[in-house]
Amino acid sequence: MNLLYLSDVFCPWCYGFGPVMQRILAAHPDLSVRVLAGNLMDEPLTLSEMKEDHPSIREFFIRLEKTTGQSVEAFLRVLDGAGSGGPDWRMYSPETCVPLAALKKLAPGHALEQMEAFQHAFYAEGRDVLDPSVQHEIAARWAVAAEDFDRECSDAELRECAERESAEAVEIMGEFRLYPTLYLERDGERELLARGYAPWETVSSKLEKALSGVSGGFAEGAACGLDGKCCS
Repeated sequence: MNLLYLSDVFCPWCYGFGPVMQRILAAHPDLSVRVLAGNLMDEPLTLSEMKEDHPSIREFFIRLEKTTGQSVEAFLRVLDGAGSGGPDWRMYSPETCVPLAALKKLAPGHALEQMEAFQHAFYAEGRDVLDPSVQHEIAARWAVAAEDFDRECSDAELRECAERESAEAVEIMGEFRLYPTLYLERDGERELLARGYAPWETVSSKLEKALSGVSGGFAEGAACGLDGKCCS
């Protein structure tokens, strides 16, 4: 029995969901978690392009911070400067799936922390997570040397593995392709616990019912879709 968590580095609601996941695992140390990196940004998008497409994007992030308690102050500084002389980062999920797959292989058993490390670097620290030097710093937290990390990231077999995991995440979600999504997996069955951001109390209640064999439905909240848009 384990949790299955479908997340994406560039999904702000997934970043906001981080503390909820941490509390769930702290309350249930017997549960492991299987993490699949999704494909939210399946086409490259720069921050300036995102601002152009979504004029109210700054207000969205302020609302997200108030809702989740997760700081986005550093990210907003970068966002404000994008296209106005500051760095204009690209967001492209396939380029984060590969380093995450490399870390899974080189430092197994920490997939959730590794996903959250990328999200924290991007949204809480305001750093470009597609920058190899930033990825090397993250990898070093698990004592993974830069040269070993780079070798795995360039390995064709590992890249195929990353693509399969991303495709599996999309297949599992089916018609409702939203991040974050959380399931309980048990005896070959999968029960949906949460689709989108929901507070700890709500998700915990759904999990407790599922563990006791009672169908309690699932929590539904704000989420990010495969078009790269995040619902408020």
